[in-house]
Amino acid sequence: MGEKTKEQLLLELLELQKELEEKVQYHDQMIRRFQMLTANEGLFSQIIDFCPYPIAVFTLQGILETVNNAFAAETGATPEDLGAGRLNIYHCIFDNIALASAVRQAFAGETCFLDDLKYPLFRFPEKRKNDSKPKNYRKAIVFPISAEDGLVMHSVAVFTI
Repeated sequence: MGEKTKEQLLLELLELQKELEEKVQYHDQMIRRFQMLTANEGLFSQIIDFCPYPIAVFTLQGILETVNNAFAAETGATPEDLGAGRLNIYHCIFDNIALASAVRQAFAGETCFLDDLKYPLFRFPEKRKNDSKPKNYRKAIVFPISAEDGLVMHSVAVFTI
């Protein structure tokens, strides 16, 4: 084996070692983020749960992944329904063109602020906990949740008065 070949092998090994070190750093960073998230998970979920306005997190297919207490109280959504994937944001907004458009735009990476909605949660599950008229949440913010690679796998809708 000539000197040049040994040098090439050493350079390739050094390059491979550098790539491996970068991957280890990336994994360490992800582990730290995950640890921070799990350490603060209770606080974040409490903030969301006790927010007085309905909040829903849903997938591209419209399946609700999680909702806060205000959303559950307003719509009658139950943990069993969420776990079974029975609740769909599109069923609630099919006749609201502005809200349906905002949901589509969120999955394209855009944030939308809506005004002048008329009872956007009225058509959600038919099993409202009480027979009273629902609150008229006239405003909504619909925004994407991007993954590390930039893909939008979930979006969020927050309804306000």
